[in-house]
Amino acid sequence: MKPIFKLTSLFALLQTIIFCSGPSVSDDVTTLGNEYAKYFSITNEESGSTYLIINESWSGNGDISRYKLVPRDERGSREYSRYEIPVPLKSVVCMSTSHISYISAIGEESSVVAVSGAQYITNPKINSGLAAGMIKDIGFETSINYEMLLQLSPDVVFTYGISGENNIYIDKIRELGIKVIVVGDYMEEHPLGKLEYLNFFGTLFSKAAHSDSIFNAIKRRYNSKRELVRDITERPKVLLNAPWKDIWYIPGVNSYMSHLIKDAGGEIILSKEGDNPSNPNSLEEVYMEAENADFWLNPNFYTSLYQLETGNPLFKRLPVFVKGRVFNNTKRNTSRGGSDFWETGVIEPDVILNDLINILHPTRGDSCELKYYILLK
Repeated sequence: MKPIFKLTSLFALLQTIIFCSGPSVSDDVTTLGNEYAKYFSITNEESGSTYLIINESWSGNGDISRYKLVPRDERGSREYSRYEIPVPLKSVVCMSTSHISYISAIGEESSVVAVSGAQYITNPKINSGLAAGMIKDIGFETSINYEMLLQLSPDVVFTYGISGENNIYIDKIRELGIKVIVVGDYMEEHPLGKLEYLNFFGTLFSKAAHSDSIFNAIKRRYNSKRELVRDITERPKVLLNAPWKDIWYIPGVNSYMSHLIKDAGGEIILSKEGDNPSNPNSLEEVYMEAENADFWLNPNFYTSLYQLETGNPLFKRLPVFVKGRVFNNTKRNTSRGGSDFWETGVIEPDVILNDLINILHPTRGDSCELKYYILLK
């Protein structure tokens, strides 16, 4: 289990200086400390009450939402308030494919009554439910079927937050009396931070011990893989992504992909220090540095060397292109545009890391067939 520590006075201070929503929490609480995840926490009062606390940094306001988790058998006849969540959850809507993976990992796929963007989902059980009409597709942010959502009356809609007008739909759902929880897994920088949302969902489904055991097992596998290349001194240089409208975005050193590639014994070209998850660069600037690349990974949507060459004839002159060392994480993409790398991959960081080690350091890897990556030809 993860360590438990007393809630500090800093958190109490934050409650007074920033906008906070939801029921207040007494001073006599303990927080279940996450090892990696930054955008949620779980607190327990001595009275036995449990709170899910979400850092909604996506809002730009530093908002914090607190939800009291109320056991169903203690509810009685009263209605739940906006910031009270019945647990265990029985019916949910997932607005992101990653939510499905966390729920599936703890064996609660049957709770999913609707999704957003059915064409992008890879989970076979959810797809079977969609085909049978047991699971509905409620549409996207700007075109949600609110009437269907009201008829389904789920316990919770799990969504994600992006600042701006795209979040108007969240308020509209809440106006219907339906609870919305914004899940920040997409903002987590560390692969094990994304994985730790198993405990987020495990708590909501009253399966905290089960989810924690899964998390710890995968974490151990991840760390054992990382040990295989820890002593590497000559780290191959990795060119990452491809330009989009002549802008080449390179992740910062603290980003999700940077952690993976570093743990796999690689080094991303032009990755910068700081908190920015991604930094824009000109095509010319990256192209000059790309001359020194040993591998090229994740070149956007390209699935062949021919497509890359067609996208920009300059690419075929790069040594990494000539040597055929271009890999993309599109091996498990669906024909309709779904990416299992960003769906199942969030609960399989150990498998992704294994792929990357086999690519960057094949003599240190296990020589298994790559699961998420494919060599472009």
